[in-house]
Amino acid sequence: MTSSQRALKASQSDIFATYDWYDRHNLLRLLAGDRVNYMASCVERVWGKGAFTQQEVLEVGCGGGLLCGELARRGLVVSGVDPSAGSLAGARQYVDKLQLGQNVGLYEGSAESLPYADGSFSVVVCMDVLEHVQDLSATVREIARVLAPGGIFIFDTINRTFLARLVLIWIGERFFQRWGLVPGLHVHSMFIKPRELRAELERNKLHIRELTGFMPGIVEGRLTLTPGGFKSVSYIGYATKE
Repeated sequence: MTSSQRALKASQSDIFATYDWYDRHNLLRLLAGDRVNYMASCVERVWGKGAFTQQEVLEVGCGGGLLCGELARRGLVVSGVDPSAGSLAGARQYVDKLQLGQNVGLYEGSAESLPYADGSFSVVVCMDVLEHVQDLSATVREIARVLAPGGIFIFDTINRTFLARLVLIWIGERFFQRWGLVPGLHVHSMFIKPRELRAELERNKLHIRELTGFMPGIVEGRLTLTPGGFKSVSYIGYATKE
């Protein structure tokens, strides 16, 4: 690892160790319900209505437990793994406060070396995380390994474009810090072009069923991100394992 990579890793670690996941303005908190709605739609498109709540789900990069909490609230059994001890401490307090600790297991570990046996989960989710991992190839390989045959991998991430740099870094991290876009949160060189992610997934026998833009939209009178539109900033999708 080069000195610049070590500096990048330390910077990202420091950010997530003290990140305020639970502020009422935090975009990740505000998007949690909509992201889980998308997960449910993916599972039900593959396995039929009512299948979602029957799954055992792994969240890779669970951070402060926002998605784990929302999944558990809907009755799913969830495991979350994250490399940040600070984030995990907050996540445990969060799910305990929701009285959902019995449905959620939280573990410290890296996306590149998941602490689970082969084929352990029917669904693996990785939302707003792939652009932060140190080794994308190893991460996708591990996700494919712990996903059961026929299982579903659901993801969203950020495209490596000039527009994404403009929107999320130059504008977002300068003017929208109140919404959780703190300086240093994103690194443009770590963003992932759709064709690059598609190649990694196919290499690991994960076949994309949908890959679409993740765009601002209005849902029930409020601003959120919704699937559809162009992929020049962020995109969302799901794949199934052979």
